[in-house]
Amino acid sequence: MSQVLDAEIKTYEQQRDNLLGTSEGKFVLIRGSQVVGVFDSKMDAIAAGYQQFGNVPFLVKQVVKIETPQNFVSNLLAV
Repeated sequence: MSQVLDAEIKTYEQQRDNLLGTSEGKFVLIRGSQVVGVFDSKMDAIAAGYQQFGNVPFLVKQVVKIETPQNFVSNLLAV
């Protein structure tokens, strides 16, 4: 089964060192294997993603040296 953002995550990992050197702390917009742009805010990156691609999956990720895992719980999970 294909994961939705596998290509984008792979692209980020391949470009991570370059991005850290030029854009640490900023937000990168990635679609497929293309780094589309770097933005000062997450909302600017998201808005650009929707404007360029529409309502399709794309990755917006902050460029940081140390990744902090985040966990989210859905209210839709059955007990």
